[in-house]
Amino acid sequence: MSQAHSINDIRTAIRELSARAELARKEGRHEDAAELDQRVQAYREELAARP
Repeated sequence: MSQAHSINDIRTAIRELSARAELARKEGRHEDAAELDQRVQAYREELAARP
């Protein structure tokens, strides 16, 4: 069952995950960065689907 997120929660998640992905890239953890980027994209799609 999917949990509904508030718009603020989604924006916060995008910021946090983007920062973590950038750190992972700087540390050479490219697989981790790619996974985080996928999660960011999913949140962006969820945000875009909002009215």
